[in-house]
Amino acid sequence: MPERERDERFHLNLEDIKDYAIFRVDTEGRIASWNAGAERIKGYKAEEVIGQPFAMLFTQEDRQAGKPEFEMRQAMEKGVYQGEGIRVRKGGVPFDAEVTLRALSDKGGVHRGFVKITRDISARKRVEDELSKRAEFEQQLIGIVSHDLRTPLSAISLATALLLRSQDLGMHHVATLGRILSSAERAQRLIASLLDFTQARVGGGFVLQYAPVDLRDFAGLVVEEMRVAYPEREIQFEFVGDVQGEWDPDRLAQLLTNLLNNALLHGLEDAPVRLSVHDGPHSVVIAVHNRGTPIPPDMMPRLFEPMKRGAGAGRSTKTQGLGLGLYIVQQIVLAHGGTVGVDSSEAQGTTFTVRLPHHPPPPRK
Repeated sequence: MPERERDERFHLNLEDIKDYAIFRVDTEGRIASWNAGAERIKGYKAEEVIGQPFAMLFTQEDRQAGKPEFEMRQAMEKGVYQGEGIRVRKGGVPFDAEVTLRALSDKGGVHRGFVKITRDISARKRVEDELSKRAEFEQQLIGIVSHDLRTPLSAISLATALLLRSQDLGMHHVATLGRILSSAERAQRLIASLLDFTQARVGGGFVLQYAPVDLRDFAGLVVEEMRVAYPEREIQFEFVGDVQGEWDPDRLAQLLTNLLNNALLHGLEDAPVRLSVHDGPHSVVIAVHNRGTPIPPDMMPRLFEPMKRGAGAGRSTKTQGLGLGLYIVQQIVLAHGGTVGVDSSEAQGTTFTVRLPHHPPPPRK
């Protein structure tokens, strides 16, 4: 097919496309064709732009920075340039654009210019910016409100604890004050989880304070605390090997507590929860196991997402939280450079497995 006829067919096909600005650029960077979509998106008629440098469609800053020439070089070297940026309509009105510049050549491999495809993505960008701003505002609001609530709750807890020391209280008053103190402490734990969530999402993750830890003794203390909190439940603890390393003790205690709480909440009340710790070649392996209704397969991909709660067969009333426990576990593990996973079945029960390197990961560059 003669080259002229091929160009005419190419031009006619482009006329049918209205949602994309599609035009040819010659080897010198001048506009050689202009479709209806280009006229609609850019605002110029064909006679106003054909023969003009396609650099006229860029912002002044991009022209001065050599952006048009850069796109042509990339297309020549790699065959195509793709990206997003600001382009201008007739009258200098800027808009967000998704662009592709593809190099053209004939059968002999001789360069014949480029074809430029531009799509207006301003509406999509506005939605993305609005969603981003809304999410940032919501997360900042959670952090601010949670932080400001800690002071009055601390005062309530302290005052209640002082009143409970009084020798003049009747049993009814002691029981009432006990409920107040328990509720205040639970609210403080929820606030702590919200602050952790905000730090992980807005602050870019947890900042860790590493210290030497003997996980055998450390995990044993956490298990004893959990046994006091759940006197009616059986919590087993076992360890194998040298389980020492450098971790953030506060975050490590939080990780173990969250995993044990989760197992006690969703496990069968008459079945033990087991925490096991053993040394691996490059990391310490922590596993928390419980018997009970397995995690549904459709929940597995979303298990560590914030505000998600799994369906369990165990305790399900006052111990329910915000659905942040496993999300915080995951963030603590990632901050340590480790991994966390879960296996769950009717026959084997549910096991959360954490692998933590013995030493801090190298700092990010």
